[in-house]
Amino acid sequence: MKRQFRLHGQQHGATTLLAVMLLFGVMAMMTIYANRNLLFELRIANNHYRAGVAMEAADGGIEWSLGMLNGIHVDAACQASGVTGSSFRQRYLAIDASSGMISPNQVAETVAGCIRQDAWVCSCPATGWTAPFVATEQLQPGFRISFEPVDRAGVIRIVSQGCSSSSATECDNPSSAVDAALAADKVLLSAALVSALKMPPTMPLVVKGSVALGPEGLGLHNGSGLLLLSGGMASGLLESRLDSLPGTPVELALITGNTEFAAKSADEMFAMYFGMAPARYRDQPAMRIVECPADCGPELSAAYAKGVELAWIDRPITMTSSLLGQASHPMLIVVNGDLTIDGDLQMTGLLYVRGNLIWRNAQTSLLNGGLLVEGNLRLAGTVDIQYAKPVIELLNKQAGSFVRVPGSWWN
Repeated sequence: MKRQFRLHGQQHGATTLLAVMLLFGVMAMMTIYANRNLLFELRIANNHYRAGVAMEAADGGIEWSLGMLNGIHVDAACQASGVTGSSFRQRYLAIDASSGMISPNQVAETVAGCIRQDAWVCSCPATGWTAPFVATEQLQPGFRISFEPVDRAGVIRIVSQGCSSSSATECDNPSSAVDAALAADKVLLSAALVSALKMPPTMPLVVKGSVALGPEGLGLHNGSGLLLLSGGMASGLLESRLDSLPGTPVELALITGNTEFAAKSADEMFAMYFGMAPARYRDQPAMRIVECPADCGPELSAAYAKGVELAWIDRPITMTSSLLGQASHPMLIVVNGDLTIDGDLQMTGLLYVRGNLIWRNAQTSLLNGGLLVEGNLRLAGTVDIQYAKPVIELLNKQAGSFVRVPGSWWN
């Protein structure tokens, strides 16, 4: 009897293989979909990062601009210059001495700016700003600064444009910015000028204490009114050296022994002219503390040559021959203590002494502007004080510190 055998081995597992293939296909599709979401999320995170970088750069540009506006002379790289030049404020802003209106003195959209390489690299040219650039694969965020006028005296608007790239052309072109995955941001802020001389004096000499002069007297000149205000008595004044409004008797231009003024405290007198307490005035952004050796004259002259126009000396000092200030850029000096002047002083601006002033000179000293003394004045020599209204107006309208206007920040 013959047996028949059936071969079924070639047909086993076909269904299982088909099921496995289908499962692999589904898993591949799920992996591709999950990877697609991951790439999308990575792109979103990268965009958020670059947008944050641009935002921080723009906001940093605002703070940098405020610091530069309150700084001294700078070079084309925005670094402090030890030679005669111009400050950031003088280079890019024009302030009307009569109205106090502030306007950009350049029509260019961008006047200055910085990019971040290994450190911040900045550019402050007189004209034709271009961003410094170094070919690198690293991110080089930066900001560009421009100014806009505001219809309000003493206020200017700062415009800071931040970008995640140092290429201004790429940042300004939407299509290239998208292709390069760049982010840009703009921050605006209004900055107000806090006057260095809030309530200007109207006479060449103000002394809270007494005035005692030598045989040469004291030359006081003011073609528009008063010559002297003192809380104590004044001795040694010579009518031949006093010049007031033509046709006005000299005695009417002198206010001496004013008990109400003498009763004021030193801080009250200070606030009368500067509008704030001495400690706050000392700490304002544009003020520079000048450290002096035995003779402060050379230190003050060197500081003025670097662009220091508001100087505070925090101790009693002595000055010899000095040439300080110019009619276009007067100097304001506050001496927090007694001052002794032994020599010829030629100064344009305002000198404020928080103690006593002893002034002795061999030849002739001239102060164009004003002198204010909280203590007593003792003078021997030939000294003239000419009340210069244009100089006082410059200190009132153009000198001082730029600060934020509350509520003006806008992104």
